[in-house]
Amino acid sequence: MARVQRPFEQASDSWQEKVDMILKSTIGAGVLIICCGLVMHARQTPAAETPRPEVTKAQVQRWMTELSNWGRWGKDDQLGTLNLITPEKRRQAQALAKRGLVVSLEQPVALVPMPEATKRDGRSHASSFYEIRFRTFPDPDLETGNPGFSSDIKEYHVHGPMTHLDALCHASYQGKWYNGFVLAEGFSDQAGCAKLGTEAVKQGIVTRGILVDMTRLKNPSRPAGARAYVEDLEAWERQTGLKVSPGDALFVYNAPPGQGSRAGRGGSMDISVLPWMKARGVSITSAIRSIPEDPRADHVVSLVAMGLHLLDGPRLDELAQTAARLNQWEFLLVIAPPNVPGSTGELVNPLAMF
Repeated sequence: MARVQRPFEQASDSWQEKVDMILKSTIGAGVLIICCGLVMHARQTPAAETPRPEVTKAQVQRWMTELSNWGRWGKDDQLGTLNLITPEKRRQAQALAKRGLVVSLEQPVALVPMPEATKRDGRSHASSFYEIRFRTFPDPDLETGNPGFSSDIKEYHVHGPMTHLDALCHASYQGKWYNGFVLAEGFSDQAGCAKLGTEAVKQGIVTRGILVDMTRLKNPSRPAGARAYVEDLEAWERQTGLKVSPGDALFVYNAPPGQGSRAGRGGSMDISVLPWMKARGVSITSAIRSIPEDPRADHVVSLVAMGLHLLDGPRLDELAQTAARLNQWEFLLVIAPPNVPGSTGELVNPLAMF
């Protein structure tokens, strides 16, 4: 005999179907929420930097010819890319300093003892140091006639982590400096650089500075501390509406986290940006990362082939904070190195003005 289904059983079956539908909908919604969350997290978290082939030593050697500015401004030129800073460029830069705000790009000087090798022979051994000795003269001062005055003596090795401007004579390649000047003919241990020293820049550097802040770059994004490539520089141009033009100074900020005060120096550009810099006419820059095959490649291509001036060790964190607060990524840059004959580089306090 056929079994007759009771009304309660029909209601129970209908209730069970509704429960099943609710559970399926809830699970589906939960999966959707989780997936959306993962997508949003992926969008907010910079992807790991995709490994790229490094620029090779052979490519650097080709660049010594392809990117060369030798003879571009005459056979006796000692300014290199600073020739691109025209009076019009200086006026454009000066117009950016409307608020009267000034930001120093100098690292605090750290006192480091002189290495023993330098103490022995008084020569540079490529080891950074900074020593300072103080004295207050007595009153009365019968010895010097400076009663009550205080003074000091400083000794340091300029090329190191302290903020400094490299002279074009700081690096050579196959026995030659920028513009074909011969190292052996132009340098002596007694007089330093007869050509291309920092005294060639005695009028100072006054131009427009542009800061690329990789920590605020929307697309493409890179992990903190990653080097910048051409696509990053051009993405920043699109994001800010700026365009790097002849005579500009260019800096990149992308400080690695957790480095304390050292984080202010963070940021670098891959050496592959140098052809782009020549095409755009950058006059001065900083933090070009070299290649594993040749740790000198960044300085050699920049200083020797291009005559591109390097500002080593600038502090960029305060500059980035100020630029973000003002939403202004271009500024007046002023660098005034001392007029020291023969110098391969000078400590400087670059000033950014808004």
